This record gives sequence, C-alpha cells and structure tokens, in this order.
Amino acid sequence: MKKKLLAVLILGGIIALGIGGFYFFSVPKEFYTKEELLEDHYHVTSEMKFQIIDIVQLDEKTYIVPHKSFGDKSGSSIWVWRMGKWDNVGSSSSTGPQILHNNGNSYVYWHLHPDDVAQKVEIYVTSRRNYSITNSVTSDRREVYYPQIQVKHVIELGEKSYGYAKLPSQWKELTSSFDVSPSDNGILSSSHYFTYQYQALNDNDEEIRLEHTHRSGGGGSYSGNYVIFMGPVQSGELE
Repeated sequence: MKKKLLAVLILGGIIALGIGGFYFFSVPKEFYTKEELLEDHYHVTSEMKFQIIDIVQLDEKTYIVPHKSFGDKSGSSIWVWRMGKWDNVGSSSSTGPQILHNNGNSYVYWHLHPDDVAQKVEIYVTSRRNYSITNSVTSDRREVYYPQIQVKHVIELGEKSYGYAKLPSQWKELTSSFDVSPSDNGILSSSHYFTYQYQALNDNDEEIRLEHTHRSGGGGSYSGNYVIFMGPVQSGELE
C-alpha cells in the first residue's frame, strides 16, 4: 500500500509540475505599464526626450508600443510572449507600414509622423511572372510557369498616427498555396517569391510619400522572424 501511495504521489507531482510548467510558459502575464517599461526596459535618461505614446494589444501574446524619440521621430517596439516572459523582439525609430506575424496571426502595423497626412494605405502582395526549366537534360524535365500575382488590400488609418489591422486570411491562403514543389502539383515551385509593399494615399486618393516619417532615416533592430518589411510601391510597378 505504501509503495502504491508513493507511486500515486509521485505521479501526481509530475502531473502538477507539467500543468504548472505549461501554464507558466503558455499563459501570458499581465503586460508592463508605461512606468515599468521606462524604468526597466527602455533605459531612458532625462536627456533623451523619449515618450511612450500608447500600449496597444494586438492579441493575448502580442503588443506594440508606439513611441517618440528625440522629440520628432515616430517609432514602435514589438513585444511578444515567449519562453515564459514578455520579450522585446524589435524596435524602430521610424515606423512606416510593416507586417508582423505572431501567435498564428498576421497584422499590418504603423506609426506615422503626424505631418504625413495619409488617410489610407493600399498594401500589396505581388509576385512577378517567370518561367523555369529543371532537369532539362534528363527524362524528368520539368517546365514551370510562375504567373503574375497582384493582390491589393486597403486599410483606413483613422485619426491616430499609429495603429494596426489584421491581414486578410486570403493572403495567407494565397501564399501558402504556392509552397509546394513541382512534383506535388506539376505547376508551381516552392521558390515562388512574394513581395509585400504599400502605397500611402491622402484624402483625395492621391499617392503621397511618408516624407516626415522617414525624414531622418531612422534605425532599429529586430530578432526572430516576426517582422516583414514593406517598402513603398510606385504606380508604374503595378499592373
């Protein structure tokens, strides 16, 4: 009986530790306050002119923190829950529209300079048409055609200079549908390459440049594969 009781207690302890470990690593703690971020994570001095504008929750494991640095640069930092803690995986002093992936979700986020009077952005996923031949001198010769792809999604920016929007689920379906080899579907290769770009528009639907947002160049650092950078697209590049 004592041996059986001991075995039950050991098993119960293992189960309890497993549940506790799962809870610790997978269930996020409450996110930091502005004061905690400034005191413990940004290492801001009184001479730096640094200001946290807001703390924005995208989902239970993803936050963005828009900020201003040196009085004029509009940037953002990205925080994700991983390995049992909130981790800063990226920070920039100049944040035009970018794509963020985490927790199975995909977003576009931005923090524009207020003097850039953008009312909306058009974001594009594109891929140029191409043609390739593999194993050309063998009996396993394959001719692969890559079609031109151009898909647009419009995001209204709203009154604030910062924000985020979920990417359409169709984009993920589109790009993942090409992640196969010619031997799987006979048409497309996994090397099919997609580009993500944006175009900022004013209230007259005229294309504008985010001159003030990117005026000083900006800089930043990122870790992991959370962010996909988007550059501006020119109208002449679109079909």
